[in-house]
Amino acid sequence: MYIQEHNNLYVIKYDHTSYYAMDFKRLDWINGVCYVTFLQADTGKWFTFERNKITWMAKEKVNLVS
Repeated sequence: MYIQEHNNLYVIKYDHTSYYAMDFKRLDWINGVCYVTFLQADTGKWFTFERNKITWMAKEKVNLVS
């Protein structure tokens, strides 16, 4: 599977916690479970979430170059 998104930052909710400015990086299947990896644009931290536990809150087009 090939997914390509440019300049899109997501807001997601996972285990009662909201994560903002999440930049999609990759999708992996491990032992039949789908995982989604993001880079948080404002902190530089990497997060991997189990796909079926994510609640997608918003998707915003953002120009990261000023």
